[in-house]
Amino acid sequence: MLSGQQPLALRLRADQTFDGFIGPPGSGGARACQLAQALARGRERTPLYLWGSPASGKTHLLHAALAAAAAHDQRAAYLPLRELRAAGAVQAVSAFEQFDLVCVDDLDAVAGDEAAELALFHLYDRLRAAGGRLIVTASATPAALGLHRPELRSRLGWGVVCHLEPLGDADKRTLLLRRAAEQGLTLAEPVADYLLRHHSRDLRDLLTTLDRLERATLAAQRHPTLPFVRELLAQAP
Repeated sequence: MLSGQQPLALRLRADQTFDGFIGPPGSGGARACQLAQALARGRERTPLYLWGSPASGKTHLLHAALAAAAAHDQRAAYLPLRELRAAGAVQAVSAFEQFDLVCVDDLDAVAGDEAAELALFHLYDRLRAAGGRLIVTASATPAALGLHRPELRSRLGWGVVCHLEPLGDADKRTLLLRRAAEQGLTLAEPVADYLLRHHSRDLRDLLTTLDRLERATLAAQRHPTLPFVRELLAQAP
């Protein structure tokens, strides 16, 4: 049961930090990262709305904000709307209006659901009135998301709206090498390049493959050489 005393449990990944966030140079990612840090630490109150395609780093920034808030003794809650809607619990978001920071993920999941939109509208107003802060993610701007309730659309537009652009191949390569090093995996640059050339370029798929590679090398007690990676990718996941 979702309640104000028991926010959804969330296992934060050690690599999902502000320092670990990578965004294309010149994009809105740097500004979004800076604002999310300020919100997490209580130095900013202006709501932040992050939008972009899948794997552009939206949820990464939410998780980083939650970890930073906890480190600064802030009471924070993570509300993944797709999961809440599936559980029929979206209206319970009102229980979190007394939190210091609320991170609402995947607003798309409730676009067009007037009851859910109204619950989020009330959460927004009451959270702000109580001095809390809000970060929301979605795939499009508030105006383009297909929200039915104009008052929610208006409130979301009051804050800072940042577009997170998807990573280019060079940034994905940097992220792969960094993530591998954090996992204790010695990934040679030619192997990273091979993954980008011969595997899905979707960042989630790449990171899933990296996790799979880590498990396989540990099981085989081998280094992730290019022949080993080719053999692994040839097998069914």
